[in-house]
Amino acid sequence: MEIRKTVLEGAVTDVGEVAIEVRAAFDELLAAVSAVGSLPQNDDISAMISAACAAIHEIAAESVESAVTALGEHGEGLVSMAAAYEAAEQDSILAIRSGTWA
Repeated sequence: MEIRKTVLEGAVTDVGEVAIEVRAAFDELLAAVSAVGSLPQNDDISAMISAACAAIHEIAAESVESAVTALGEHGEGLVSMAAAYEAAEQDSILAIRSGTWA
């Protein structure tokens, strides 16, 4: 059995970096939107547009937060997978050396 534990561990680092990049990109987007300022609400239509933008902002923030959380959970899963493969490999080696597999 050949398990490349280091590859799995490297993937954990990559997943973590992606999560950081996604959060940073979203923070940049929020800063750019904030810099533009709030939408004028001079009439009913502009008030509805402003409310729609606020709802979109809330949905997007929840979605990005969910994605970043999911990436972290996938990273944790990769760590568990690497540990499980390592344990299985060690168990196999011990079983073969001790002859208990016969």
